[in-house]
Amino acid sequence: VVSDSTVRWWQHLYKTTGTIDLKTPTGRPRIIRTKHLIRKLKQRFTDKGRRSARQLSKSLGASRGTMGRIIREDLHLHAYHITTQPNLQDYHKQRRISFAYWVRKSLRKKDHRKILFTDDKYFGLNGIFNRQNDRVYTPSRQEADEHGGIRQISKFTKRIMVWLGACKNGLTTPIIFAPGETLTHSNYVEVVLPHGLAEDRRLLGDDFIYQQDNATPHTHKNSLAWIKNKFTRFIDENKWPPNSPDLNIWIIMCGTLSATICTGRKSKIIIL
Repeated sequence: VVSDSTVRWWQHLYKTTGTIDLKTPTGRPRIIRTKHLIRKLKQRFTDKGRRSARQLSKSLGASRGTMGRIIREDLHLHAYHITTQPNLQDYHKQRRISFAYWVRKSLRKKDHRKILFTDDKYFGLNGIFNRQNDRVYTPSRQEADEHGGIRQISKFTKRIMVWLGACKNGLTTPIIFAPGETLTHSNYVEVVLPHGLAEDRRLLGDDFIYQQDNATPHTHKNSLAWIKNKFTRFIDENKWPPNSPDLNIWIIMCGTLSATICTGRKSKIIIL
């Protein structure tokens, strides 16, 4: 949208000169946000790697607002959060490819809906704390501390382990271990696997596929013997690719579940 003042200026130019010059911008020339500064800032991004806008403004002698406008409007750059992903080596990638071939060759489309994905996860009393987003607006630091600006975190926080399974028909009943208790091959065989078998039958009937990762309690000889004796179909350690939590739907759900359960610091285990 062109403003009225611009239209009047064009009319004045046409009446006085017979042409309208749109190449030369009107107004006072730039003295800070110049082409030289834009090129210099672009070179800094290219040669010196990661730098914050505050560091750039100090080193180039310009305000943070000017740096922000150059980054957004002149260089057309946008800030993106760094994402995390599994550290996959060539061996892991090859195992993933082999697993994909096995799934396409051995499982039918309807079999994909018969898989029960299982895993265990720790939940701690400290909860989830986002330092970037959790802020308190007050006139001073002292008042911020008095109005929720301090978060106390235990160095050795208590945590509990939870086992859970997920499939297309819903979630299994979770197994909540005692505080400080970890998963071993003994309680995996005595507690987890019988519970997983019962939940498999409740959610999927007798025709199901049991999935587990390659953790030591899962691949222990006693655990594998129990699984081979009780489960008709399961994904063993030779097929499931290692270091692949992103392939497990239950692990994908853990982020949302942790944010729901662990928001704020808990004072007692029973709250979880």
